[in-house]
Amino acid sequence: MSRLGCLSNPRILLFSPVPVQPGGFRPALCTEGGRVIEACDEIKALKAVKSQGIDLAILQVPLDESIDTDLSNVLRSVSPPAYLPVIIIVSDPAEALRCQLFDSGADDVISEQTSVAEIRVRIRAMLRIKELYDQLSTSRAAFERALQRERKLMARMRRDNEQLRALCTTDSLTHVQNVRSFAEIFDHEFKIAKRYGNTLSFLMLDIEHFKMVNDTHGHPSGDYVLKELAVILTQTVRESDVVARSGGEEFSILLPNGGDRQARKFAERIRKHVCNRKFIVHGQIIHITVSIGIATFPANAEIGDPSMLKYCADQALLVAKETGRDRVVAFSDLPQPTRVRLRQQYLAAWQPGSEDRQGIADEKLKLEIQT
Repeated sequence: MSRLGCLSNPRILLFSPVPVQPGGFRPALCTEGGRVIEACDEIKALKAVKSQGIDLAILQVPLDESIDTDLSNVLRSVSPPAYLPVIIIVSDPAEALRCQLFDSGADDVISEQTSVAEIRVRIRAMLRIKELYDQLSTSRAAFERALQRERKLMARMRRDNEQLRALCTTDSLTHVQNVRSFAEIFDHEFKIAKRYGNTLSFLMLDIEHFKMVNDTHGHPSGDYVLKELAVILTQTVRESDVVARSGGEEFSILLPNGGDRQARKFAERIRKHVCNRKFIVHGQIIHITVSIGIATFPANAEIGDPSMLKYCADQALLVAKETGRDRVVAFSDLPQPTRVRLRQQYLAAWQPGSEDRQGIADEKLKLEIQT
């Protein structure tokens, strides 16, 4: 350890615009282990601090110049290390002058008449502070680097989580919601609609004779048609609506706050768009049509739970397919006796002991539907 402090071979800048007289405080600097770099003007002092890694600056200026000097802050502004301690040596450090020098940036103010032993002690004290500050700066830099690495890792984890979430919630072929994700959204939206009296429409869509497309043009062409149809659906509905692939060639669309009239409008727009669209694969034109079934809560009074809403849309879709295909049928279009019969069939299928009990676990909800 150097006698000047804990730093190894400290570099001390001695700035004095006048020649330093022999004796005085000069012997305090000539201590083994330290290197004194002298500068007689501010340009040389700035150059030394900027390029030679100064650990401590000692400024000796005439009394008439020391009052207005801002050299301490100027030297710190060009110093590569984070902290540069500055000692100012004056001939007559009266209290008012010392306060003014401290305010201007000095870390210590020493009289030229101070003993060599005391000057050495003060220099060592400044160097210890310098070393502690450097250690703090090094630790802070290491912490910042570690924090930066953690931020990059967190950003990568967020991207990975988003990709995993997309894989878990979207259909791999069409990139719309998959069955599991759609079921969760459907259940949530139905609860909101029921609690606040909002409307909720369910559209079930099926491609006509899709097997012929695969058999005639091949499965890759069929996949292309499915992907393009998913694009048509997502571009046709609102941003708040939910599109899902619920089967091989079957899609489901959920319209929160969408009434019967709005659902019909969307469904008819989709049907016409698909009917007029020419899907071209390898120069061959593929023409498809779709049938769409609609059910709306609470407009269809027969509906009491999410599964029943889906069931009614499915029954409307079956009617659309049985009555000529390429058409839109709403559950409310069915005769009232038919709707009543379908409701009774649904409730009977979900009675305790039935084989089709999956989907309704809340016994209270089943009793509520039956009433």
